[in-house]
Parts: sequence; structure tokens; C-alpha cells
Amino acid sequence: MKLPERLRFTELVPVAWQNGGGVTREVACQAGDGESPGWRVSVAELDREGPFSIIAGVRRHFTVIGEHPVTLVLPDQRAVLVPRESFIFEGDAAVNCLLPEGPSRALNLMYNPANWQASVRWLTSGEPLRPAPNAETFILAVDGQAWLAGELPLLLKSGDVWHWPRLNADDELATESCHTMTFETLPATRLIRIDLFPRV
Repeated sequence: MKLPERLRFTELVPVAWQNGGGVTREVACQAGDGESPGWRVSVAELDREGPFSIIAGVRRHFTVIGEHPVTLVLPDQRAVLVPRESFIFEGDAAVNCLLPEGPSRALNLMYNPANWQASVRWLTSGEPLRPAPNAETFILAVDGQAWLAGELPLLLKSGDVWHWPRLNADDELATESCHTMTFETLPATRLIRIDLFPRV
């Protein structure tokens, strides 16, 4: 199995939201047509209440990874999210973010649903680890530390990300012949996984 690249949280540059209402740290993205990305993975700092940017042509998978809950107010519904809960909405929706107990943080996945589909889930320590075929795979350490069994240099600290880019045909064949990896964690570590699959 091909080792992932490691993206350090301390090296992710904070950039302002499109509407100037907050900052986000981009993990990775695929350029799309016009202003919208094909997909984008980022970590948003939710320091104050206010509206989200309107980004047409994308679907947003929003997951609370900070210590405080977040409430999202849409024209037709209200989503009250505790830490580790997710909510999916369209990028052209008018969404207002409320922070009833103070600042928080969110993993923000945006993708063009016409070209991509996505899976987001929390991992259990010690479970088998293998990138999905033909997918962009990301694993974010929300809290604690993790490491690939037998690969101590690939230590994942809080906020860091492992990234397996989409494999080409030769890499996929090589991966099939390799053993599945496992990972280990410190107590209370939380890892979240994103898989992005191109639609065919």
C-alpha cells in the first residue's frame, strides 16, 4: 500500500472567506470551472456568528470538529449540531452560523455534485486502513495523535492530515497486491475520513 503524504496543520495558510466573515485553512482542492472548485477540503475557524459565503454549483458537507456546538439557520430549517455531527447543504443556500456556546471549528468539504460524490465518516482505532479505489482520501486528526503501524515517521498530530491522491491504473494494481495497513492512536484520539469519488 502506498504511503500517504502528510499535511501539517501548522503549514496550512489561513485565508479569508469569500464574504470576509471568517478564515479557513485549505487542506487541498481541485480546480474547477469558473470560481467554484471541483472539490475543496478545508478547516474553518468559527470565531464569530454570521452568514456563510454563497458558492453556487457546489454541495457542502459541514462537520463540527471544535469543542462547542454550532447552529446553522437556513430559510427552511434549523440544524443544531453538537461536536462530531455533520450537515449537508447546497452552496447557493443562504446559511447563517450561530455559536450559542462560543467559538468552534468545522471540517468543510465542498464538491461539485455533478462530477464528484463523497463519503465522510469517523474512524475507530485499529480498524483496517486502505484507500478506496479511484478516490481522493483524506484522514484528519481532530484530537490526539495517530500513526501507521510500523511507520513512526508518519505520526499524525492534532490538526494534521494524511492524504492519498487518486491512484493511476498501475498504482491500483500494485495496491491490490499489498497488505492493508492499520493505524494506532493515543487514547481519546478522533480521526475523520473523507473519500472523494469521481462520477463516471
